[in-house]
Amino acid sequence: MKKNAVKFFFKSLLKSILVIMSILAVGFISYKVSYEYLSRQLEEGKLDVQEKELESILDQAKTDEISKNLIYVINDRQKITHMMLEICNTNTNNMDYITIPVNTDYTIPAKMYQKLCVVDEEIPQIVRLSMLRKYFADMKDSEAYGYAELIMEKLLKTDISYFTVITEDIYELHYQEQKMTTQYTKIQDSSVQTASPDGSSKPQNYSASVTMKVTVLSDSFTNQLNDLAGDESKIMAYIKDQYGQDGVQSNLTVYNKIGYIEAYMKMDPSLYHYWGLPGEYNGKLFRADTLSASKFIKKLESVTETYTEPQSEEKAVPVKKQVSSVGKKIIILNGSKIAGLAALKQKELVDAGFTVPKVGDYTQEVLTRTRIIVSKKKMGADLTAYFKNPELVVGETQNGYDIEIILGTVDAN
Repeated sequence: MKKNAVKFFFKSLLKSILVIMSILAVGFISYKVSYEYLSRQLEEGKLDVQEKELESILDQAKTDEISKNLIYVINDRQKITHMMLEICNTNTNNMDYITIPVNTDYTIPAKMYQKLCVVDEEIPQIVRLSMLRKYFADMKDSEAYGYAELIMEKLLKTDISYFTVITEDIYELHYQEQKMTTQYTKIQDSSVQTASPDGSSKPQNYSASVTMKVTVLSDSFTNQLNDLAGDESKIMAYIKDQYGQDGVQSNLTVYNKIGYIEAYMKMDPSLYHYWGLPGEYNGKLFRADTLSASKFIKKLESVTETYTEPQSEEKAVPVKKQVSSVGKKIIILNGSKIAGLAALKQKELVDAGFTVPKVGDYTQEVLTRTRIIVSKKKMGADLTAYFKNPELVVGETQNGYDIEIILGTVDAN
């Protein structure tokens, strides 16, 4: 029995290594083919991109009623260590921050990639967000961060008003990290057909969540901002001081930043809200859900009421309103293709008091991350503790079951 288990383990490990090598090879070949093709097009003058056109694709900083400030945090090696989208709503005087994981890979759309290849022919089409500044290493900061902003607009599918760059030292003075869960609406790509294990179509939109360390204002910085509240002259002096110091740069002028002073006077820093970007982790890498992120940002922009209560983890994930999974009928499907995993998880949950009368095989793709599908909202949260960062979604479950758990390979360890 042990020999078979060991043999199966090494066989699975070898398959995983081969799959990873294949993915890397395909990515490298794709990059080389794209690079060689575009290089020939440029040399032959067939690429329809002019230098003046490149200048026009760099958005100018602007002040909006609902402004979106892309904040880059940079270390001394020009690597982006943190990234946030600050949404300032001057109509409601609300402030929202969305943390964007920098360990995210993004494939630049073909048309934009053609233009960027004229700017820097060495830039890859698949970029890592933490490296965005380094991809434009020969450019001055204003241009490099401007092109990075364009890429982020495509990723988030939203217009960004301006960008701000701060050093890690300033970040550590003003911010801290807090683990939070963000609930959002999962938007299904209408061009991709998806089905539940029983063959029925899933709804286009359903509830999902992501848990990550999000950036929030530090207590000391919150107190500092509270001391400025309502005092126009103090806020103006503070803006001039902050944007004039070493380690802070922006494509928005201090004069235009002061244009938000009326809203700043009415804001309460203790009521700022913080969120994680819609998407999911695959190991250490994050995969952004661009469609859901765009919808999520629009939802924040459409809020018409002013925040009156501090945000809390309990508010983000209302524990008191959660429905217990004890007594609910649960089915476990093995989406990892690792023999015996479903039976092991069945025993673990049954021993914990849950009802799991049946296990089976998931016949579609191999999953990395375990997916918990619940038939109704507010269910399944108490099951997440038994798996490694599972995806909790509301959708169709197999007939007769309240909850369907599809196991991923990450829970085999």
